[in-house]
Amino acid sequence: MTHASSGRMAGRVCVVTGAARGIGLAIATRCAAEGGRVACVDLSARRLKPAVAAIVGSGAEARGYAVDVGRRSDVQGLFERIESDFGAPVAVLVNNAVWARFQPLAEIDEETVDKMFAVGLEALIWTTQAAAPQMRRGGGGAIVNLCSTSALQAMPNSITYAALKAGVLGLTRAAAIELSPDRIRVNAIVPGMIGTPASIGMFDDATIVARRSRMPLGRFGEPEEIAAVAVFLANDESSYVQGAALVADGGWTVAAI
Repeated sequence: MTHASSGRMAGRVCVVTGAARGIGLAIATRCAAEGGRVACVDLSARRLKPAVAAIVGSGAEARGYAVDVGRRSDVQGLFERIESDFGAPVAVLVNNAVWARFQPLAEIDEETVDKMFAVGLEALIWTTQAAAPQMRRGGGGAIVNLCSTSALQAMPNSITYAALKAGVLGLTRAAAIELSPDRIRVNAIVPGMIGTPASIGMFDDATIVARRSRMPLGRFGEPEEIAAVAVFLANDESSYVQGAALVADGGWTVAAI
């Protein structure tokens, strides 16, 4: 799926975490196609290199940063580097990075919980904390947090993940209230089942068929469809949207089937 640039992100420094593949890469690519100057952040330098090269090869501006966003000190240094490298403050932050392991209650262990919350929730605190002063200096900005329908609808073996994503919703709403005076908008996307290798790989074939059959739209979503929502929430078209959780799940959570 390709898109002609409309310039809706023209000149804005955009930070996308978990940008080396899947939804994060789609968002970074779409931001760049819309004229954004994109800082692609991911833990894996190996996966990040070809992702950034592909964006740059399209004629857009992008840089890669291999950083653990679960570490506050690393995040603070990251945002200082990004402002220096691009010569402008960050205007858009998309918090997409996550690490997940699904376990039944009896098997949940401390190491898994600590890692999931560090990458998927604590990191949002650190990135928001680091981005807000730059956005304030730039006259405002937009933060988009990736959530999940697991925060709204229960799934088996997802206690830790559901708690994590419910926390993302709470963080989004609270940050929206606190940062509104600074003209910083904070919103969340709540994706349903998206057809990335990581998502599909969590289920066996029978489960995939069963879940697809329950989708009102009859299919899983594509990363590019979530990227389109992210760009909408990150640019001025959504200027009156604040503290919202935009569900993009093909009708999964509202279907009575």
